[in-house]
Formats: sequence, C-alpha cells, structure tokens
Amino acid sequence: MKPFEDALRNQSLGPVLSKAASVECVSPVTPRAPDAKMLEELEREPWYQGEMSRKEAEGLLKKDGDFLVRRSATNPGSFVLTGMHNGQAKHLLLVDPEGTGSHASQ
Repeated sequence: MKPFEDALRNQSLGPVLSKAASVECVSPVTPRAPDAKMLEELEREPWYQGEMSRKEAEGLLKKDGDFLVRRSATNPGSFVLTGMHNGQAKHLLLVDPEGTGSHASQ
C-alpha cells in the first residue's frame, strides 16, 4: 500500500503539485483550529512531525513512498502531507472533510 502515490494518482490538480507552481500558494480559507484531543492523538503517530517548513520536511524523506504529515508553516492551522514520489518531494494541503482548505501548499 502506497498512500502517497495513490493520493497523487487521484489528484486532479496535476500541475499545481509541482514545487515551482506551489511555492507561493496560501489558502484563502481560514481553517478551524485543531482541538487539543486531536493534537494529542496526532503526537502519538510516527508519521506526524508537528510544525515544520517544506525544506525541513523534504530533508526527512529518503526514498519513494516515504511520507509525513506536518502542520503548515505558512497556513496556520492547516496540515500538509509531504511525500517522496519519483525522487521528488510533493506537498499536499490536507482538506478538511467539511470543505475547508485548498490546493497544494507549503
């Protein structure tokens, strides 16, 4: 199972996923702040890394299929899935199931 590759395959935004296209993307929607219980649960997960920049996240990925979830440094309250695909790091802003969020981001 390769969740990051599956997410990329199912992503319809194509070019937005490229690093050059997404460097300056900032969500126009203010997400809900995560509650303390959710953060406590996340802290226990090995794939959750807390708040970090795109560059810091990329430094932790070694091979295709590696991934992590982090708090966005540029979109407070948002979470980003960062993963390695075809030798390149990709960053996907995670969208709230109730509709909050946007496209690929830092």
